[in-house]
Amino acid sequence: MAKTADRRKNRKILVLGMSPLPFENDRKVYGTGIRTWQFLDPLIRNGQKICACNYAIPSAYPQYFKSLYQKKFVVEKSAGPSYEFDYNILKKDDFENIDVLKEIFLKFEPEIVVGCSFYPSFIAAELMHFASRQLKTIPFWADLFGHVMAEAQARAFMDNDDGCLFHYWHSEYNIITTADVFSSVSDRQAYALVGELGVAGRLNKYTSGYNFVNTIPCGMPVEKFVHKKNVIRGKNGISDDDFVILWTGGYNTWTDVDTLFEGLVLSMEKNPKIKFVSTGGEIPEQDLKTYPRFISMIGHCKFASNFMMNGWIAGEDVPNYFFEADVGINIDKNIYEVRLGSKSRILDWMRAGLAVLSSNVCELTEIMEREKIGYNFKPGDAKDLSEKIMYLASHKEEVKRTGIKGKDFGQRQFSFDTTTKALQNWVCTPSFAPDKGKEIKVLLDKDEAVRNLDRIVAEQSHMIAEKDMRIKELEAIVKKTLVYRFYTYARIAKRKIFK
Repeated sequence: MAKTADRRKNRKILVLGMSPLPFENDRKVYGTGIRTWQFLDPLIRNGQKICACNYAIPSAYPQYFKSLYQKKFVVEKSAGPSYEFDYNILKKDDFENIDVLKEIFLKFEPEIVVGCSFYPSFIAAELMHFASRQLKTIPFWADLFGHVMAEAQARAFMDNDDGCLFHYWHSEYNIITTADVFSSVSDRQAYALVGELGVAGRLNKYTSGYNFVNTIPCGMPVEKFVHKKNVIRGKNGISDDDFVILWTGGYNTWTDVDTLFEGLVLSMEKNPKIKFVSTGGEIPEQDLKTYPRFISMIGHCKFASNFMMNGWIAGEDVPNYFFEADVGINIDKNIYEVRLGSKSRILDWMRAGLAVLSSNVCELTEIMEREKIGYNFKPGDAKDLSEKIMYLASHKEEVKRTGIKGKDFGQRQFSFDTTTKALQNWVCTPSFAPDKGKEIKVLLDKDEAVRNLDRIVAEQSHMIAEKDMRIKELEAIVKKTLVYRFYTYARIAKRKIFK
């Protein structure tokens, strides 16, 4: 028994993810980096042997950055034991180079591969194709952190060009036809993914009853944020009695800066003590338009001095802002990308005890509404946003209590350990999907598909004919029984009586 338990630990797991990770002192930390650490942290703490190969997000690293190959990388912890794992941070050319990954694969000899978020899962799928041909086939978990085709739609709208749709679907299709099991960021996305699996032919006779998709919502680590220095109050004209609304992170395709700007200006006109503080900015890999347009709107506004736009700052400095703001604001467009996704920044604010104000679009904001652990407003409604801001600014003590309630709820329901239970259990007893290596009939060519349909129709016609014949046989048997004869005589007698 002890050997079995030990065997479930020390699994050799190759994880493909995104960097920088949130504990690294980098200028930019994106949601995909947080997601990668959400997966890695519990696995490492539970005794699994990890080799991480992460894509170095270009805008978070200097132009001269070269790939880092780090054996026995150590993460020091203020409390508890330190973490140790192999940590490779690869620039784009190396991350997409199968020969580079093959070398790492052969040296590490993993038992399992885990792709964390969409792009790493795509590269992992490419590696799995190569491994199955020349190395060995091992179980593959693909995390799809958000619904990529909804993201493609948002990107196409921003660029006024549908050219990106094929690229996104080609990559998604490669993942969903390769992996053995998947994770989504919300229950909503899980069902959208099931639909894609059906289109790809994975909902077949082999996989009936098989659980393809596990929901792993955004999570928060156990480490507490610490307020190390003053960053807002007493700076840039912001006083202790101002009501500070905080934004942190990237301004992506889903960010509704029009409603945000209008709602803030409406509020500032009524209460000049309302101030907006922002850290973060454009995301070169995704969206170069939204943030600059927001800056332009502020520049032509009579309340420009009420906006403190800091741009991207060092990751270790961001939590200081959480402790000096009154509320963190998240504002989404009401589009599929948001409806099916989630927001890691909301959990960052909750973790610090900062109350959250958000448009109510995604699954997480619905939970906020249901549990009364934050505040919501109608998406695209600047007037409703302004009314909520005015209410919060005049109920500061309530806002503080709500922030503490959100923190307590988040620590219970959204810890890294709690959210990743399905992954932790699977890596202990990994397995292939039931249709691994089986022919997928939905992918037959046109002529074969027509022949297959003719066969199904012929079989169904034969079954119907057999059923009709059996019914007639049963009817003949029934008519010979004593009960049927009695029933027949009774009907004849009844007709004679009432004739």
